[in-house]
Amino acid sequence: MHALSTSGTGLPGPDGSGSPDDAPRSTGVHLRIAGWTVAVEVADAGLRGSLRRLFSRFLVSVEEGGAVARLEVISPEVVRPAPATRELPRVQRAPEGSLQLEGEDYSATLAADGLRATVVGQGRFPVETVLKVMLAGALARRGGLLVHGVAVAHMGRAALFVGHSGAGKSTLGALWTETGGELLSDELVAVWPELGTGRAAWRVAGTPWNTGVPVEAMLKAVGTLAWDTGSRWESQPAGEVGRMLLLNALLPEATAAGRGGLLASAGRLLSEVAPVRLVFARNESATAVVRGALEAASHG
Repeated sequence: MHALSTSGTGLPGPDGSGSPDDAPRSTGVHLRIAGWTVAVEVADAGLRGSLRRLFSRFLVSVEEGGAVARLEVISPEVVRPAPATRELPRVQRAPEGSLQLEGEDYSATLAADGLRATVVGQGRFPVETVLKVMLAGALARRGGLLVHGVAVAHMGRAALFVGHSGAGKSTLGALWTETGGELLSDELVAVWPELGTGRAAWRVAGTPWNTGVPVEAMLKAVGTLAWDTGSRWESQPAGEVGRMLLLNALLPEATAAGRGGLLASAGRLLSEVAPVRLVFARNESATAVVRGALEAASHG
């Protein structure tokens, strides 16, 4: 389990340009990710412009947003230097229920209900880190997960694959896009159970990080990856998929309650979505196999 992702980074450039989007009339960046809406309030025009570019595909207007969560970004009185190497922040649950995050050059507080947060720090990294924690928490409250993996879609149906570094996630994502497929994400993937349908159904969506797009699909398979000279789609025991899934799921808080919720969500996912393994070669046969499996699932 990852406490949260440390990928991405960097300080934004000194871009405080006077584009209409960065005009003083609004200091908010409104985002919708996997059905979750958040307003990021940031006074610094340069940082606001950097966030708008980073999250451009996920921006919504104030009217569309109807924000259910709010993150306020506060410039520190004393600037701490950014570290050469990032570590996971220290996370503690306060007695009143709020979540406290402490990083090398930033700190943050998240309300117990997950709907309000403040981050004190400079640059994009603290904002991205807190947004990932908030999103993981919002998904957890819906019985879902935020997973480091690759999700591909075809005919409104999708497959999610997880694996260790070098397992082939980025390669599969590249092959999928090269052959005209819809890549939801090859970094962080949101999954959650669809409520009120009267049947076992899961949704999957891309997130803003790396190549993610704001598209949802029905999740039909969750699996692992393996290399071979030919490509094939295999059933796999849920336990084998589960071990890798848990290693790649982002844990919003490292507490007994947080771990228990993550295990419960993963268990339900693996009982309601087909656990598989994609054994694939570095060619178009891999995408053909996945498309065939998703087309077959559409008739199942």
